[in-house]
Amino acid sequence: KYFPRFSKAAARIATVSEYSKKDISDLYDIDLVSIDVVYNGVGNKFKPLSQEEISTKRRELTDGKDYFVFVGSLHPRKNIHRLFRAYERFKRASGSDMKLVIVGEKFWWNEEIKEAYENISDQDDVIFCGRLNDEALVQTVGAATAMTFVPYFEGFGIPILEAFRSQIPVITANITSMPEVAGDAALLVNPFDIEEIAVAMRLIAEDPEMRASMVRKGMTRLEHFSWDRTADLLWKSIEKIL
Repeated sequence: KYFPRFSKAAARIATVSEYSKKDISDLYDIDLVSIDVVYNGVGNKFKPLSQEEISTKRRELTDGKDYFVFVGSLHPRKNIHRLFRAYERFKRASGSDMKLVIVGEKFWWNEEIKEAYENISDQDDVIFCGRLNDEALVQTVGAATAMTFVPYFEGFGIPILEAFRSQIPVITANITSMPEVAGDAALLVNPFDIEEIAVAMRLIAEDPEMRASMVRKGMTRLEHFSWDRTADLLWKSIEKIL
């Protein structure tokens, strides 16, 4: 209701990605030169875990099994219903005993998500953690085999960077802001193509060399994002007004 008014009244607008910059410009008819991109950073709390920590967390969470992790609110745009179906397809094709761990509140748990979950045959292998405190989140992400984060709309996608800092591979969507954030350090998939998501899951699960390569690329990609850089970019935006 109010953002169109705010956007017209603002001397400048700061947003978190080039994608969001163009989206704001198109949606509210704002000149691109009035919008600055101020990328998000990622918290230092995320870190790679030791093998002992990984084993401990997996025993606690999945009876010791490897798992994919999703982090985010269970909103329809997060594409959870297709992730469930892709996971089922991955399990059938691979015979894997890997679990799927879902971290986030069910605030927007709608009929489409509910139906997708209830219709998969591997419900017992999908583990819902709800919202986690910082320590539990760091452990849960760090002990995962990979992050599966395939929304069909995202302004930035901080879980991608959290996975990079945790040194786990990432599967993410090839649209909106996510390719801009992930660069070449993630497997990019069409979020509307269940088979493509499932194939990416199988590639990650079965190819340790690919996982190691993606972890290295993720660590390099992190060099583009920090809260210090965010602060510098925001200050430069403010200076344009002063």
